[in-house]
Amino acid sequence: MSTVQGPLAFPSGREYQEALQNTAVCFQDLDLRGARPQVNKLGLPRPVSGQFASVFSLTSAVGRRYALKCFTSHVRDQQDRYEAISSKLSGIDPGSLSQPWRIGFDYVPDGILVNGSRFPVLKMDWVEAVTLSNWLDHHYTDSAAVRELAERFAQLTTDLAAHDIAHGDLQHGNLLVAQDNTFRLVDYDGMFVPALNGRHSTERGHRNYQSPARGDDDFDGTLDHFSNWVIYLALHAVAADPSLWTRLHEPDGEYLLLTEDDFKNPARSVRLPTLLSHTDSTVRGLAEQIKTLSWQPLSLVPRLSVAVTPTPGTHIPGPRTSPGRRPDWLDGHVTATTTASSTGVSATPPGSLPGKYTHRRAADVLLGLLLPLAVLTPSALALAELVSPVVTALSFGGTLGVTAFTTRATRYTRPETKILRAHLSQLREKRRATLGPVREADQLQRKRQEFDASETDRKRQLTAAQTKLERSHEKAVKTAEKKKVQDQQAIDRGIASLAGQRRTTLDQALARYRKEFIDAELRKVRLHEKELTGIGRSLVQALAAQGVRTAADFTGITLVSAGGRYNNVTGLINAADGRRIDIKGIGENRARTLESWRIRQYARVSSRAPSNLPTARRQSIEADFVQREADLSRRRRMTETTARTAREDAGKKLSSGLARLTGEDQLAARHASQQRQQFAQRVKQLGDPHSRLAAVEAEIAAARRSARALSSLRYLRFALIGR
Repeated sequence: MSTVQGPLAFPSGREYQEALQNTAVCFQDLDLRGARPQVNKLGLPRPVSGQFASVFSLTSAVGRRYALKCFTSHVRDQQDRYEAISSKLSGIDPGSLSQPWRIGFDYVPDGILVNGSRFPVLKMDWVEAVTLSNWLDHHYTDSAAVRELAERFAQLTTDLAAHDIAHGDLQHGNLLVAQDNTFRLVDYDGMFVPALNGRHSTERGHRNYQSPARGDDDFDGTLDHFSNWVIYLALHAVAADPSLWTRLHEPDGEYLLLTEDDFKNPARSVRLPTLLSHTDSTVRGLAEQIKTLSWQPLSLVPRLSVAVTPTPGTHIPGPRTSPGRRPDWLDGHVTATTTASSTGVSATPPGSLPGKYTHRRAADVLLGLLLPLAVLTPSALALAELVSPVVTALSFGGTLGVTAFTTRATRYTRPETKILRAHLSQLREKRRATLGPVREADQLQRKRQEFDASETDRKRQLTAAQTKLERSHEKAVKTAEKKKVQDQQAIDRGIASLAGQRRTTLDQALARYRKEFIDAELRKVRLHEKELTGIGRSLVQALAAQGVRTAADFTGITLVSAGGRYNNVTGLINAADGRRIDIKGIGENRARTLESWRIRQYARVSSRAPSNLPTARRQSIEADFVQREADLSRRRRMTETTARTAREDAGKKLSSGLARLTGEDQLAARHASQQRQQFAQRVKQLGDPHSRLAAVEAEIAAARRSARALSSLRYLRFALIGR
């Protein structure tokens, strides 16, 4: 019996199912030995199968219930990870937690016996609770209960963050709701604790809860940040509007309200717009946050805070709609990732731009005096009929032109317009400077999406190649096992038939030995006329001439009818060499006399024939059969060796193939990690150009509003009346 470790050795869910039919044999653990598994309709242990394991429910002899996780695939440094996780969780004071979400477990390296080898299992305390999605199915109409659960979830995330723990796969199936409406957190396979810092993630979590930007190299305390926003949004949205659960959630759907497609391409999402346009401001704000964070590196995703949870009746302002901007109501509720100066645009302080003209200069006063003259003088001349109407029109037009030019020139030199022009020029320059980073950020996001798509495709191809190797290995092992069984069955039939063959061979050998004895004795009994009534010397001599001299020289007679008028019968002597001898003078009666004589001699000799083989002959036959049985047994053992060699060859081929794929994957993963680091570094360098552009556009809009207050008409009025 051995403890098997490695990527190829783990049994399937069906093999675990078969082993669990006899828990008294497959377990050494005292709690599990003899435990009763929960069974299906066929009476077999019922598994809940996942990607890497099957989970069974067992009840111990003392009535305690456990969830037993049996691994179907190898996970690198699995035992080290579970020991680190167990050490961290067991060291947390339960009184410091908001709720009893922690589940007790034991990692047992040689926990279960399957097919002669021992494999690790995870023995977990059974949780009397339902999944989050199942709970919502039954309580979504109870807004108060859902709002309370959202608060509990926010508190759970605070607990995890306080201890620098990340679950790694927060989703509806791993968040269980107990009867007291508190959470229980299960499935710690991908959990991050500080002792695992520097390692890679063993999984990427449920696709409908994870950021599209998450990679295998993302493995730290920020793992849950994006999932937290997704789950909190769903809970708050259902609390605010229960109809969203039936509108956006499909029965038995593997998500709450949003799916992977909503994160990967928010612009084409069919669900996200419903939340973005919702009447509840917090729902809109949370949805905007999800949209903004969808392609952000996890290191830049802010942490959900308990303070974000609204209390009933509290009004939270709605989010701004500027692209790329964080909603106002989130300020102060999330961990800041940028400072006010990081945008590269200094907001214009309120009132710094002139909103009207003040303090008329001499030029402004002069313009105010000239304006009435420019209008009245041509009019007075025309009324006095001192000039012609044509001259009046030309004079009037010229005066207006000069006045307009003077107005423009004078207004252009005003300090208010100078300040506004300079400010607008500066803002346009800032906008031009910001457009480049915006385009680069958009291009960077497209490249990141393409890169992640190629990585997903590469991973899919890797999984397909691994599956192909494993299936080829499985086929080779099954073929070897099938041939072994067929060969062994044929050999077993041969061994089983040896006893009958031995008996037959001994009987045949004894029959031959008795025949040899009888033939030898019959050759000693010669034909003599004194013993053969009616057969004289001449007939004896005639028989001798044909080779019939003793009782051993013939085996009997054959009577042949000659036919014809008298239908005479001739007696033919059956010689020992197969001839039929016709001796003239020996008819039917004399032939019968010869046959009767031979029968008497044969009976006399047979009675003295040996009934057992000589010891040497018997031992020789016995030795031959012993050798034949030994040969068959050796051939049977050879089938085991041949099958084992075939399995080992298949295993080596699979190991080398998987090692090659692993090497290629590690090389590609290192390259991908470098690429992601470059993406993250460039994203960090760029900051948030969309927000900067939105801020510049907002300032330009404000400047244009100020420009309307400093229009030419406003200036003319100012020049005339001083305000």
